[in-house]
Amino acid sequence: MKKKSIIKMVIDILMLILMLLEYSKIYTGQLLHEVIGIALFVLFFAHNLLNINFYKALLKGKYNSLRTITTIVDLAFLLCMLFTITLGIPISEKIFKFLNLNGNMTIRKLHTIFGYWAQILLAIHLGLHFKMIFAKLKNKVKDNKMLKAVIYLIQIVIVTYGIKAMWDTNLGAYLVGEASFAIPTSIVLSLINNFSIIISISIIVYNLEKLYLRRNNNAK
Repeated sequence: MKKKSIIKMVIDILMLILMLLEYSKIYTGQLLHEVIGIALFVLFFAHNLLNINFYKALLKGKYNSLRTITTIVDLAFLLCMLFTITLGIPISEKIFKFLNLNGNMTIRKLHTIFGYWAQILLAIHLGLHFKMIFAKLKNKVKDNKMLKAVIYLIQIVIVTYGIKAMWDTNLGAYLVGEASFAIPTSIVLSLINNFSIIISISIIVYNLEKLYLRRNNNAK
């Protein structure tokens, strides 16, 4: 694996961990929430810098439906992250308090809405790129029916728990700004719930993409 690929992978993993911690504000506290937010911004900037070729290629080549969806999701995720971080400054209670921006309840609500939509879009983004991860695994399980069955079973368990977590954390309310941060029984449960939500959506998107590609290939 090339050095750049390793750096990308490390940054992506760190970003995911920090995002999960951001959804556990009730346990991390306001100061750490803001520190993590700044660190997340730095990593997000680095992530986009390392993937600058994506932006350079936006006006090049043909757009099929899959590329169009992927591009829209990626750009929407970018905007959600930028809005979440930017709107976090005027409502800061610690690091940027000296600016006296006095963010109102509307800004707080928008910060929450964009933050939780970023979670959904991140999950879809990961799902659309899962084929790169599963491509290596595919060759190993190609002729192993037992291993295939186990992988499918694991996916079903994760998706089932993820849907339950969406219900338990009242995710829908956060997406429309009708609630603040969830209060599960512990930070561990909070991290597990949010991670399972992201991975379950990713698995659903990955399988839908796989179904779409299979139908497209059969139609040719």
